[in-house]
Parts: sequence; C-alpha cells; structure tokens
Amino acid sequence: MHGKQDIVIKIGTSVLTNSRGWVSPGRVKEIARQVSENRSKIRSVIIVTSGAIATGLSELRINATPSSLKLTMKQVCAAVGQPSLMAMYTKYFNRYGVKVAQILLTEEDLANQYRYKNFWRTLSALIEHDVIPIINENDAISVKELIPVNPYVPNSVRFGDNDRLSAIIASKIKADLLIMLTDVDGFMIPTKNGVKLVRELRGVNKKILSYAGSPSSLGRGGMLSKLQAAAIASRAGVTTVIANGLKKNIITKILSGENVGTVIKPVRKRFKS
Repeated sequence: MHGKQDIVIKIGTSVLTNSRGWVSPGRVKEIARQVSENRSKIRSVIIVTSGAIATGLSELRINATPSSLKLTMKQVCAAVGQPSLMAMYTKYFNRYGVKVAQILLTEEDLANQYRYKNFWRTLSALIEHDVIPIINENDAISVKELIPVNPYVPNSVRFGDNDRLSAIIASKIKADLLIMLTDVDGFMIPTKNGVKLVRELRGVNKKILSYAGSPSSLGRGGMLSKLQAAAIASRAGVTTVIANGLKKNIITKILSGENVGTVIKPVRKRFKS
C-alpha cells in the first residue's frame, strides 16, 4: 500500500474476549496501540466494534455465551456493557493522545432519511476534527428478531452483525480498505487433507459463499456474514482484508502490506470525488 489510507476496521467479539467469553481490557489496549502507532499511514479511520454484550457478561460476572442468553438478557448485558467497552477504548486511545467518539446505531437510523443524513454529517465532522468514530449497533434496543425496516436490506445480509454495517460505511466513505478482524486466519476452503487459507479473491460469488460456515457462539457474525459484507465493499471498489485479530501486530502487518489473511479485491475501480 502506498500513501495514507482511509480505512474502516471491524472488530469482532471473539477478538476482544478471553477464554471465558468476557471482554479483555488487554485486547482493547492492543487495538488502540496498533491503530495509534500507525496513524502516519492512515488519513482517516473508523472503528466498528462488537463486544457490548460480552462486556456486560464481564461486568455482571455471568458465565455464559451471548448466544445462550435470552433476548432480554442480551439487551441487559448490552446496556451494562456498552459504557464499559467505550470507557476502555477511550482510556487506551487517550494514552496516545487520540480522541475517540461513540456512535450507536440501529437499522432504523439508516432507513430514516433524516437520521441517515445526520449520521453521515456527524461522522464527517468527527473525521475532520481528527477524532476516531467508534461505532456499534445499539443492542440494548435493536434486536435481530426485529422486522427489517429498510427495503434495501435483504434478509440474507442482516444489519445486526456489524459486518454489513462496516461494509456500508466503508462503501459510503469510499474507503481504501476495510479490515475485518476475527478469530481465524481468514477464509478457508476444504481440501482433501483438511482446509487451506484462501489468500486472495476477486469479488465474492455464490460458490465462494457456499463454503462459509455458521455464526460464531460469541457474536452474531461468521465467515458467511463477512464474505457477504466483503461483497458489498467489493462492488463499491473497496478492498477487504479478513484476518485473525488475535495475531500479534495484525493491523500493523496489514497496513504494511504483508501477506496476511484473505484479501478480497474490488470487482470494479473505486472513484473518489
């Protein structure tokens, strides 16, 4: 990669949690360190983070996975966890003199024209003031079971896993790069001897999607969701990297152009206005 990049980083719950499924402050600290230390390579950065429910589990000392909770308890954990999660991001970014801001969204916010314009106006102003927007779905009130209100949202690519949200944002701002961090090395396909990592794709088709698995136990996304999100970004001219966020210095390696994870190339050229 050459020159400064406009990037969106999506951080999955599995990247932020320990073996008990509770959010680890050390993982948040590591994300903040890598992003801050690479600011010279970045023109603008937006973080889309999961982890509110898992943080709530940590705060309430509940030994369970988010997927095992009843709907109301998920919302309770999200309401308890979101302030603590944001406090961690604020604490660790502030150590590097970096300001961050929280934005919580529901699907309705992107479906309502007035709220939609306000969101993009606020996002642009934050970037202009060199503040890193940290975005999450408002899980305390927005649930997967709600009927989608946006007629342009197909049921197969629901808003509620943050993967699609990160792709929408990356496409809208015409980002150079969408980094999707998860707990596996990238997109795997089966072979006679097991599985192998796919290093590069040019767009995403139905055959590729057929190899993807089901959602993870910690979050609502999964490889299928990430590939569907990458397809959205690819059609908008945005390059996506799906990589293992648990690997040391993974963001630094990606921004340095190292061959890590799975790179999904755009199916068409990106034009910046």
